[in-house]
Amino acid sequence: MRLFLAIELTTAGPAGASAPAHLTVKFLGKVRPDQLPAISAAVAEAVRDRPPFDLRLEGVGAFPSRDHPRVVWVGATRGATEVADVAARIATALVPLGFPRERGRFVPHLTLFRVRSPGERRRAEALLSGAEPAPPTREVRVTEVVLKESTLTPRGAIHQTRATFPLGGGRPG
Repeated sequence: MRLFLAIELTTAGPAGASAPAHLTVKFLGKVRPDQLPAISAAVAEAVRDRPPFDLRLEGVGAFPSRDHPRVVWVGATRGATEVADVAARIATALVPLGFPRERGRFVPHLTLFRVRSPGERRRAEALLSGAEPAPPTREVRVTEVVLKESTLTPRGAIHQTRATFPLGGGRPG
């Protein structure tokens, strides 16, 4: 199974429906089912004493750079330090289980889209230049981290929550 750890963000949709979005804190990749208990225990311990916090998402940026965007994202402002702390705690807890630390600085962000076509390139340029307005600012209360399974299909990835890990000492779900 292909797994990652994330902070789930729920966005309001039409007629009161909601669409899940997530801010990835650690991509695990392909994992054997027998590894799940150890991963779950490590993550639960890592966030056990990390208090919940508020997160604000606003503004746009791009990886690897604004001049050469391949991924366009909304950044975390308030709560960015706390998200980075959660990511660092999880990364440290998972190293003994064979999951290496990421290289480079962790940048808390919500991916808007990947630039794969000329149309997406034009949209990226418009967003990054300010010609198209950035998505509205979003604020959420972060109370847990989720373990998600990602199944790749021709129509895109399908994500399913495998476990939840409450911040601040709650019991894993």
